[in-house]
Amino acid sequence: MTPSPNWLRTLPMVPTTKVSTLVLSSIICTALSPTLKAETEGEHHQPGSTLGLFIGDTTEDRRVGETIGLEFEHRINATWGVGLTAEHVAGDFDVNVLVIPVAMHNGPWKLYAGPGLEHTHNHEHPLFRVGAEYGFHVGDFEISPQIDLDFVDGERLLIFGVVFAIEL
Repeated sequence: MTPSPNWLRTLPMVPTTKVSTLVLSSIICTALSPTLKAETEGEHHQPGSTLGLFIGDTTEDRRVGETIGLEFEHRINATWGVGLTAEHVAGDFDVNVLVIPVAMHNGPWKLYAGPGLEHTHNHEHPLFRVGAEYGFHVGDFEISPQIDLDFVDGERLLIFGVVFAIEL
């Protein structure tokens, strides 16, 4: 077996958990399903609030954790929103995460960033999250593949999965 290049060692390990399989399957089905449609620039969704369920994985070097969470966002206008995200990361992490992101919407794309806290057994660590998602609408529902990067306690954690949201 030949050693991998040094730059490969810096990439997070891709998990092989059941949740990863579910998330990957959801992303593929979302991309291929003819009943789903992405927002186009000509369409305008009225600003409002959404509540979503996040299912995914968190990875960092050789640690992996199934991640489940709730996401709330209030749209201030067609472009900007502010939210609250609460997640539990199981597996090698066993932590709870709380983030307050500010989001910028552009058609089906949503880019966001915000401060947060990672709570382990008896410690809290500040974190900063940046992320992106692409929304597909089915009636009042939205299915969004999502990828985030958390900076916490000198570490970079990759979070990826799917959000299943409903407009409130």
